Amino acid sequence: MVKHKTNTKEKVIIATQELMTSRGYSATTVDEIIKYAGVSKGGFYHAFKSKEELTIVALEDYEEKGWEIVANGAYAEIEDPVERALAFVQFLEEKSGELWAHGCLLGSISIEVANSHPSVINRIDELFDDFEKGIEVILAPALETKKITEVSGKDLSIHLLAVIEGSIITAKSHRNPRFLQDGIARFRHYLGLLLKLDGVEKKSTHQ
Repeated sequence: MVKHKTNTKEKVIIATQELMTSRGYSATTVDEIIKYAGVSKGGFYHAFKSKEELTIVALEDYEEKGWEIVANGAYAEIEDPVERALAFVQFLEEKSGELWAHGCLLGSISIEVANSHPSVINRIDELFDDFEKGIEVILAPALETKKITEVSGKDLSIHLLAVIEGSIITAKSHRNPRFLQDGIARFRHYLGLLLKLDGVEKKSTHQ
């Protein structure tokens, strides 16, 4: 049950995020959300007209809070584009537990709703695009500084997002968050090689 929250809408959003991240979209019913949030059915429907509407709001809130954590990293204060790009990826590695310890809400329900709930999957696509663009803004200047043209900032942002989502699935299936950290660390190693830097180590606890 969601505790220490007084706002009905906020309780419902948090309950939806937690339940859908662990169970998926279809397996999470409105009644379960109401029970988990500790609100009345009348309170639920006063805040949200439908499960789809709630899901979209929960997705937007999830993305906003996640990016708020990412945007406030110390890497943002680094002036050198190359150092900033590597520090950004290292920041994601270090914050991976806080950001994705229980999975990714967008990834958890995207496949499930792709062919059945167009309004939800369209919003997920838009939120993934927003995240990719946010990453691109950070990584592209490093490529420009090093005059690297074989890949683009967009290519790298899509690659990193794929690494994160794939590593989340692996970490969940193995019940070991280190797989997520290691996946991001390997991308950082790749980025260092791409940027032709010396001394970029690949940290991994798995052989």
